[in-house]
Amino acid sequence: MADIKFACPHCAQHITCDELWGGHQLECPSCKNPLAVPAPVAGPASPGAPAAASLTPKPPAAAEPRLAINAGHAAGPAAGAPQRTIPIRNLTVPPPKKKSPLAKFATVAAVLIVLGAGAYFGYPWLSGMQDKVNTASKEAAKSADGGEVSHIAKLNGVLEATDPNRPPADGRASGPRQRRSGVGQEIPLPGGNDGTAASANPADAEPLIPAVWTLDLTKARIPSGRANGAISGTNFVPETARVDPVGTAQVLRLLQGQAVSPDREVLVYLHLKPGEKLGGQTLNISQEMAGAGVPQVTKRWKTNPKYAPQFKSFTSGYAMRLELGQVAAGALPGKIFLALPDADQSVVAGNFRATINTNVVVEATVQAQAAPVMAPTPSGASDAAWQARYGTRPAR
Repeated sequence: MADIKFACPHCAQHITCDELWGGHQLECPSCKNPLAVPAPVAGPASPGAPAAASLTPKPPAAAEPRLAINAGHAAGPAAGAPQRTIPIRNLTVPPPKKKSPLAKFATVAAVLIVLGAGAYFGYPWLSGMQDKVNTASKEAAKSADGGEVSHIAKLNGVLEATDPNRPPADGRASGPRQRRSGVGQEIPLPGGNDGTAASANPADAEPLIPAVWTLDLTKARIPSGRANGAISGTNFVPETARVDPVGTAQVLRLLQGQAVSPDREVLVYLHLKPGEKLGGQTLNISQEMAGAGVPQVTKRWKTNPKYAPQFKSFTSGYAMRLELGQVAAGALPGKIFLALPDADQSVVAGNFRATINTNVVVEATVQAQAAPVMAPTPSGASDAAWQARYGTRPAR
């Protein structure tokens, strides 16, 4: 088969191709411009050959390029340069495929559906697991710190024995209740039997100087005024101060609100030496101290007035200065600075005057006694007092 040799009309590059490309459009391998391949010139037919023989093309010679630059043109513009073969398939670049927007939308929709299903079914499962973990943590805390819970229970027992006006622990109204106190006398609180302070308390007349929280005992200062501060982010002004025997400890309580279920309270567990009496002690506890000589300190607070108070104890890490005076007339004067290592920077500092509870709680069963008989009076105030104390109106 004969070759067609021609020059590019744009860049004068010599091009050689098969005669089958005659009359077709090509792209110049050099300048990339479109060009038309000239038609081949028909030669004379060979003698004695049939006329139809020229219509059948002969196969190309072996190892000869089908489309080449400078093929057989040594005298061309690039004479002496190595020839290169341009495959036909590289002459036309296929257009890039366009991505369908529906495929992209379907992918995004599938991801959103998977995320929504995971949130719908996963959130209840995670919530249930979190509840189980919280319940297990509370049970473990109760098991690991049973002594502290027992102390709180014993404090409530002391209050039940010494305060006849407090309601039962389960909140139900009842008639006259049997005391468990061996002495059977009420503690003369500064504000009466309801556990609140009265204006006759000398500590109420003292000024309120704000306490400054610090865990550095060298910088701790006890204000000259009434004890005050903050517990769990809420202002704390003790209305009642008292000392209750709980087991082998004497518990100093500074509380605000009702004595049975205070709104805020600080408890300091003091362990006296054998033969030692309460009064005249001075304690300086730094945050580095730990061991048996460091008193346990507990804070109690309510997050909601309808619920029971929460509590948290500290056996180290806090800073405290405690100066106790001498007991006089059943009262213990003292000064305190206490800063707890919590995130809310709970602190209380100032002067206090605590009432000492000398009653001894008897664990044995007490013989039942007849209910006290109160003389009927026409006074409506007496009826209200009776109902508040016993939960029922007096019979007439």
